[in-house]
Amino acid sequence: MAFLMEGGAAILALLLAWYFNIAIFPLSKNIAVDILAGTAAAIPPFIFFMFSLSAKAEKIPLLGPLRYKIITQIKGIFDGMGPIDLAVISLLAGVGEEMMFRGVIQTQFGIVIASIVFGLMHFVSVGYVVVTIIMGFYIGLIYEAGESLLIPIHLHFIYDFAALIYLKYYMKDTHDISAL
Repeated sequence: MAFLMEGGAAILALLLAWYFNIAIFPLSKNIAVDILAGTAAAIPPFIFFMFSLSAKAEKIPLLGPLRYKIITQIKGIFDGMGPIDLAVISLLAGVGEEMMFRGVIQTQFGIVIASIVFGLMHFVSVGYVVVTIIMGFYIGLIYEAGESLLIPIHLHFIYDFAALIYLKYYMKDTHDISAL
């Protein structure tokens, strides 16, 4: 299902880019620099992700329920997948969502609308929407500063892949959530 959703986002983004006459390609003027920038930009949100899953985040009003939801429900979605599956889903998410939200929506309607729609499209809980809207602003600012769609695509891919690997392979057993 995730493969269809993320792949469909890329196709829809290409159709909307054509409709609005937005040039999505080329993605980059300097591939090596943009990949390095995207990798570096993925580090702060990944650190926040790790913190949000820690026991320290449990008592923070917005993060506690989000932590519980990620550990008890979202983690299970990926349990049957291997690293290759996680990499493909992460790559499709990076390409499809960033072409849609940064390449089309942000270009056409601005960073505020793109970030809000980005958050709403990731509705898992109210906390998740808030965090994702903030992440949308962060990625949108990176996109504007770097003037390259490859930077947010790579940022999104690296972040998703690192988060999924961390969630799948490094999170403790979820039977006793208070011990995490």
